[in-house]
Amino acid sequence: MRRRASRIGSALSPLGRRLLQRTLDLFLPIERNVPLSDLGEVRSILLVRPNFRLGNALITSPLIGALRARFPDARLDYLGGEGTLAVLDHLQLDQRIVMSRGFVLRPWRFVALFLELRRRKYDLAVEGAMGSFSGGLYTWLCGARHRLGVPRRNERFLDVRLPPTPVAHAYDGPVAFAAHLGVTCADRPVYVVAPLEERAARDLLTARGLVTPEGDVASFVALFVGGHGRKRWPVERWVAIAEALHGDGVRAVVLVGPEEADSLPQLRNALVGHAEVIEPQALRTFAAVLAAAALVVTPDSGPMHLAVAVATPVVAVLASRGSSFFRPRGPSDVALVEPGVADVIEALRRHPTYGRLTDVTRPAAATA
Repeated sequence: MRRRASRIGSALSPLGRRLLQRTLDLFLPIERNVPLSDLGEVRSILLVRPNFRLGNALITSPLIGALRARFPDARLDYLGGEGTLAVLDHLQLDQRIVMSRGFVLRPWRFVALFLELRRRKYDLAVEGAMGSFSGGLYTWLCGARHRLGVPRRNERFLDVRLPPTPVAHAYDGPVAFAAHLGVTCADRPVYVVAPLEERAARDLLTARGLVTPEGDVASFVALFVGGHGRKRWPVERWVAIAEALHGDGVRAVVLVGPEEADSLPQLRNALVGHAEVIEPQALRTFAAVLAAAALVVTPDSGPMHLAVAVATPVVAVLASRGSSFFRPRGPSDVALVEPGVADVIEALRRHPTYGRLTDVTRPAAATA
């Protein structure tokens, strides 16, 4: 049912947006812009980012801290896509509200959701995608007293329009947004690994022989076999990288998500004795495993942004130059555009961390 709703939604979205845009051009004029100084008292805020990709929710996460800094006494809720809200656990939100893919097949639930949001009478709705048409539409539908965002395809839905600021990287968007509010925020995704999640990851790694008798996590490289559409690499390439790591005496853990579960038998057969292949895990446990790794190798994907958020060095396998806008850019991160297997193996061997992968321990992740 979920996949069917996703396919229908994907097919209808472009056509629906075009038809709606033309209708709105006729009936919804662009309002006068309201300066930030004229907002008045803000007691309740809805941050709107109803997208279904983990990476987009993570990229939006610094805005939570920015809005808390700018409006410290306000209630702060978040409207997001189902399957993404778990990445916001332990952040400073009062409530997380789910936008479901199933609304395509059950539109009355969509109507009921926005009737409920309107009853809450938010003082301010914030369009968190910084230019999304659908995000702007949902911001307008929630009925808040004021609607704040960066005008692009959403201008007619906003009445508090911030100056558009060109950015060179996706992580710079929230920083520029926060600056217009007169505050600062993190320049990378924000994520907190809680102690319970860290213990769940440790138990998982213990069962795979990756925790020493003394209780220390052995150094390992995590390979995420996944990604969306053309960003995904063939399984054979990941097998080749894992085998090269094994040949170097480096422990490798191969991780798959729910969409890649069908590849488990092939991976396990190919890598028996060479790497630990871990079946799909709960998102928060998966993130804690990334936090325990010494290095993460991943395509442009939600797990790439998760690894950045938990401060694990990343070797990113980018399928196109367009993905460079989302690349990890920390001092220990490496972004490879359209690489081959040999390029990834060379980048790993040259990475400053690689020479220390026989060390027994790695510092624990930050906890809540």
